[in-house]
Amino acid sequence: MKKLSIKARVTLWYTSFMVAVLLATAGLLFLTTRSLSRQQLNQQLVNAVTDLVGDVHFRYGELESSKLDFYQGGVSLFVYDVQGYLVAPKVNLGVQVDALLEDQTIKTVEQNGEKWLVYDLYAMDGSTGFWVRGLCSLTEATRTSSLLWLLVLLVLPGVALAAALGGWRITRRAFLPVEQMATTADAISSGSDLSQRVPLSGGEDELYRLGATLNRMLSRLQRSFDAERRFTSDVSHELRTPLAVIRSQCEFALSPQANCKDQLEALESVSHQCGYMSAIVSQLLLLARGDNGTFQPRLERLELGELWEAVCMDMEDQAQKAGLTLRWQLEPGIFLTGDETLLIRLLTNLLTNAIRYNRPQGQIDVSLSRQGQQAVLEVKDTGIGIPPEQTDQIWERFFRGDKSRSGESSGLGLSMVQWIAQVHKGKASVQSTPGLGSIFTVRLPLTE
Repeated sequence: MKKLSIKARVTLWYTSFMVAVLLATAGLLFLTTRSLSRQQLNQQLVNAVTDLVGDVHFRYGELESSKLDFYQGGVSLFVYDVQGYLVAPKVNLGVQVDALLEDQTIKTVEQNGEKWLVYDLYAMDGSTGFWVRGLCSLTEATRTSSLLWLLVLLVLPGVALAAALGGWRITRRAFLPVEQMATTADAISSGSDLSQRVPLSGGEDELYRLGATLNRMLSRLQRSFDAERRFTSDVSHELRTPLAVIRSQCEFALSPQANCKDQLEALESVSHQCGYMSAIVSQLLLLARGDNGTFQPRLERLELGELWEAVCMDMEDQAQKAGLTLRWQLEPGIFLTGDETLLIRLLTNLLTNAIRYNRPQGQIDVSLSRQGQQAVLEVKDTGIGIPPEQTDQIWERFFRGDKSRSGESSGLGLSMVQWIAQVHKGKASVQSTPGLGSIFTVRLPLTE
């Protein structure tokens, strides 16, 4: 049984159940029909005998039989005298039975291989006593019931076959999505093609919802794998350049042509590239800890205005060296439970991005305000802006829009901003007009 498929087991159970129900129904119908038929036959026998008793009359000791009907609705009737001798009908039709006369008793008598239902009734007509016996065949009634049962047994195999075929077809259609899911899963596992999806039927049943759930899961897996492949490729690309520089500088410093000054410059270049690589690795490790759920922020109650004013003051000198004006307007009294280091990095990354992609003699405006139960940070610049098709890509790791102005940017700054906002149950967004500038907005829920 365990080796059978689910479709076969369901069909077998369904067919067995149908056959059992049909047999039980037929048996109950047979018993009920036979009982009702017997009751009806008994009543018919009693009524026929009673009716004949009312019609029996004797004249001068002789039965007036000319108007008597000795066969009524399948019941044969006989009149006997008190000694048990047949009085009427005069013609013996061969249907009499050899049984004692018993008043008002219905009994079954078998004679010559046939069963008879017998009812006797004693009555008086004046001073003359007589018996009336009624006979009806039980064999005929039993034969009718047997034919009904035989008909059920003959029809039952056809009904069982129809039920089996119908059940198989229904279960096959019902389990077709499951087979398609298994086929899709095999194709994905064998070919690692996550672009395939489970075909969905037009209904809204449980299998449809299961297929839709699997498709959503496959979409998430595909996005995750694509992001991982892109991430691996980007990391390799980012680290290849500084590693090549470090190798070339070391080879030059070790060559006979390099003097002390050349070696010192080579070491400075190696140190600079190592710092750049260390910053990338540090950010990647932090993001990886956030991805796998092992990062635990150090939460404390912070006054955002004071915290971010210190960041603006630290970044003001860098903005002035780039020929930019940095202004800030931070609403006081906005408290948030958060990680101080991460919140400092959030604004630092936004300001670094605004300085790197701004115009000469441009400006940067930083504002902090309370909007309902949210703290809203805005960093507005007068830079080159972001094309509409890149507004979603800028939050991806290692994405850089204008590579000619990226300098030593690792492409991790804005992805770090979004991650920090999410750590604090918030979200970062951007509105940008190419050629005019961008407004980065970070919304963080406040805590009492």
